[in-house]
Amino acid sequence: MAYTTLQHKEAVRFKESGNSNPFDGRKTENFLIRIIFRRLWAGVVLCLLILQGTPLIAADSDLTFIKALENMLTRNESIQMARSEIGQKEYEAMAARGLDLPKVTLSGRLTRIDDPIYLDLNPIRDVILAMHPTVPSAMVPSFQETIQEDTFFKAQLNMVWPVYTGGKITAAKKAADAGIRESEAKMRRTSGTLTSELVRYYFAVRLMDQVLNIRTEVKNALDLHLFQARRLQEEGFIARTELLHAQVAKAQADRELKASRRDLDLARTALANILASDDIVNPSTQLFLVPSIGPVDSFVDQARKNHPALDQVQAVRDKARENLKGARSELYPEVYLFGIRELYEDDLTALDPTWAIGVGVNFTLFDGRTRSNRIMAARKIEKQAKLVHHKLARDLETLVSSRHQELMKDSEQFDALQASLELAEENLRARKRSFEEGFATSLDVVDAQMSLSGIQVERMKAAYSFDVALAQLLEACGRGADYPRYLAGKIVEVEN
Repeated sequence: MAYTTLQHKEAVRFKESGNSNPFDGRKTENFLIRIIFRRLWAGVVLCLLILQGTPLIAADSDLTFIKALENMLTRNESIQMARSEIGQKEYEAMAARGLDLPKVTLSGRLTRIDDPIYLDLNPIRDVILAMHPTVPSAMVPSFQETIQEDTFFKAQLNMVWPVYTGGKITAAKKAADAGIRESEAKMRRTSGTLTSELVRYYFAVRLMDQVLNIRTEVKNALDLHLFQARRLQEEGFIARTELLHAQVAKAQADRELKASRRDLDLARTALANILASDDIVNPSTQLFLVPSIGPVDSFVDQARKNHPALDQVQAVRDKARENLKGARSELYPEVYLFGIRELYEDDLTALDPTWAIGVGVNFTLFDGRTRSNRIMAARKIEKQAKLVHHKLARDLETLVSSRHQELMKDSEQFDALQASLELAEENLRARKRSFEEGFATSLDVVDAQMSLSGIQVERMKAAYSFDVALAQLLEACGRGADYPRYLAGKIVEVEN
């Protein structure tokens, strides 16, 4: 059809130029060449447009929730900081394990003193000469010996190996291991919290997108209704007030549509932020409901066993207990082995050994009650951690029960709205038909349309609230990582 139209236009243009038959001889050949050239040029332009549009389509790719969760756990700065903290605690634990090993140091120092140190035995020499007067004094050497020059250098290899510390090293190692468990529990807690936030932002985009579709449908329906009302008012079938009702409803639909676009843009920005992404993504996983949720008691039991906050507080309790043991160890003596090896022997005196080994003991007799006060402070910290653990366990039970009730409420709300949706759709059809036949007013149609759209929006919000409440319930149980398992199970997808 397009080819026939183009050929006809070219034939008319050729005829208007003064040629009676456009398909004769050389003129016909030129005419066909122009047609082929224009077709080829149009094809090249079309291909270029397609190629230029391809990257844009690829950049606006869809993103499932599972993939979004993987991206968040890889890119989000809070997760990276939690991983870094685990690495820090692991290095601290390795440092604590090294306390059992000997400490070897290399030291060197260059010293200058005020005068050389001498050993002067010349008084003995004088006595000897007095006892032997026949011996010339020149034949008896001086009895003065230089012990230490005024400038000398020493280099030593030192070793200290703790043998007994009263349990201080063992307590330090166990406290460091408790620090690793604390940071790992904090990592799990951060991951669960971010998973709940991702659910809220991810499905908020889906919700806003669905609300935008509903607002668009309402606007289109009210545009059609306004057109019909204007025709009926021009023909005298309805009053002008009916037309005004339709115009006001359309203006309201326009405002709500613009607001929905703004809300969608904000939701997309928040989602990109939590994903640490510079690109705007399109969530592809639909809002959903889980037909069957377990009883609240099972979730409470899981919270007692799996919640990372309890593990974190328990690790703090263990660390406080070990710190108390470390404080008590200061009441006991410290026993250690030591060794010294002189590396530069040229400046050694007759009194300096080349090497030495031995056993040492340190024991503090009085320190102004510093040790006893540290022990009391460590006991208070341990007691505080124990109280926090008990209170947190009780608070988690209340939180899980509250989250479970919210989840059940959202599920019941969705079921109720599902029944109301069918009634609202039937009511709108009846009002439209009655308005067309003159038995209903424009206000009746507008109210029915608004009622239907309101139920549709509330229905989508109920599904969204269910999805968020499910994530918060799993977070309260310490099972935030299990959210994808519910998505992979038996679910009911919700779309407008």
